[in-house]
Amino acid sequence: MPARPTSLRLLVAAAVLPLALVSPAWGRPGPPPAASAAEAPATLCAPAGTLRSADRQWAAVVLCADTGSPLLAVLPAATCGRPATKLRYACRTRGTWTAARDGATVASGALPGSAGHPGPGTYEITATVRVRSAPAGVDLTGTVRTTLTLTAPGPAPARGSAGDGRAAYPTHS
Repeated sequence: MPARPTSLRLLVAAAVLPLALVSPAWGRPGPPPAASAAEAPATLCAPAGTLRSADRQWAAVVLCADTGSPLLAVLPAATCGRPATKLRYACRTRGTWTAARDGATVASGALPGSAGHPGPGTYEITATVRVRSAPAGVDLTGTVRTTLTLTAPGPAPARGSAGDGRAAYPTHS
């Protein structure tokens, strides 16, 4: 039995109607990204230096900053080695860090550790570290530095803040 012309028209209309309701993606630009959207949390790492000893032990240190949250967390990582072996050791890294912007210290703490996020900007991160290998064999202490550029906005001021750097609520000693 041949299809009736009206049935064929209905089938074609039913197939074409959804295509007519959808605007082509190539025809119109999408909305611009929100300028005020907070940066998603991420970790930014940069080489900070290599510590060396007189007997040729070495530790390549990397400093990482956790971004996109109200805290600036600084984390150390290192790869260790010593002469007479091509093995790279797992390393434990501890110490202290400071973050400076334009020569002024804006945050500091223990490694690994965090402090209040000072906001977007370029920071020189300086760390005094002790790096020890596992298994034992490398034990180095020294200072390393790197520069990190953070783009996440700083935390919003606390509600009721005095706005002049004083605590929002009085503290008692």
